[in-house]
Amino acid sequence: MKRFRIFDILILAVVWILLREYFSIATAFIGLAVGAGCLWFYNKYLPLQEIRNINFFRLTLFLFYVIGQIYFAGFFVIKVILTGGKVDVVDVKTKLTNDTLRVILADSVTLTPGSILLNIKDDTLTLLWLREKSDNRDMSVADGVLKGRLENQLLKVQK
Repeated sequence: MKRFRIFDILILAVVWILLREYFSIATAFIGLAVGAGCLWFYNKYLPLQEIRNINFFRLTLFLFYVIGQIYFAGFFVIKVILTGGKVDVVDVKTKLTNDTLRVILADSVTLTPGSILLNIKDDTLTLLWLREKSDNRDMSVADGVLKGRLENQLLKVQK
């Protein structure tokens, strides 16, 4: 086993012991086994080739951005519920080329109150969109309203 793998297993074992809040030889061995199992699962099932062209620091910042968008969209949905709204199905194209980032965009749009992902095919997202009754804008505006800011943030994540 490579040196860094053993170091990773030891770190995971220490985390296991800290979470158990009790040290014994049995806890240490179980921690080593759990750490080795986690690394095996990580290497076998996570598609690292798919996510190689992503800036993970910016992806972490994107998480906080999405939380803010969810918060502000919640107030918009409250307003729409109180004043009345309508629902439309919209097709929105994305400029993202990485499939992993497209899925993250789709999930982010779904997490944002007032929109639900119905389908994702290639570069097109089909969404159910809640909007104000008085909003008579063309449906192409949904492109900017629904995913514009989120997509711009993810474009920065994409290398």
